[in-house]
Amino acid sequence: MKLGMLAVALASALTAASLDARAEERSADVETDHLDAFDDGGPRSFALLTNPASLLFGALGAEGDVLLGDTAALSLEADWLAAGPASGASATIGVPLFPQGVPLHGFYLHPRLFAARAWAGGSHGDVAGAGATLGWEWTLRIGMTIRTGAGVAIDRPVGGDAGAVSALVGFRPLLDGSLGWAF
Repeated sequence: MKLGMLAVALASALTAASLDARAEERSADVETDHLDAFDDGGPRSFALLTNPASLLFGALGAEGDVLLGDTAALSLEADWLAAGPASGASATIGVPLFPQGVPLHGFYLHPRLFAARAWAGGSHGDVAGAGATLGWEWTLRIGMTIRTGAGVAIDRPVGGDAGAVSALVGFRPLLDGSLGWAF
């Protein structure tokens, strides 16, 4: 009986003497209630991507996505084009939408507008277009991003020599096989 009372007294004394447990906090810590904060650095806010699949259609470029919130980002893309006898450059602006509320991860719909200038045989022409892709994006905990999707675009001449841009006009498929990093 005395041993039992001694054990209770010792447990009570240790409990009364213990301090509250506290986590170490540093100035670099970021508190977040974000749904998919993979680490203490908080949610991702920017991604830099390139689309090797666009090489199938004669384009090479890079895209930067800046998050506008949990469901949307602003994308800016620049490409070098080589379509048939024409070569040129294009700029694209888009708004990737993530309806599941997890940015840069999951199902996405990516509407976009673009403008291009092409040169062929000493003349040039300008093209404007609109399109969209839909697909799936994976962002790993370390930041690597893989995006796969498909869609369609329509392009129309808007100036210059229409012959210089004939290879760039009309409906065309969009393949999204982007690889990159999210920061």
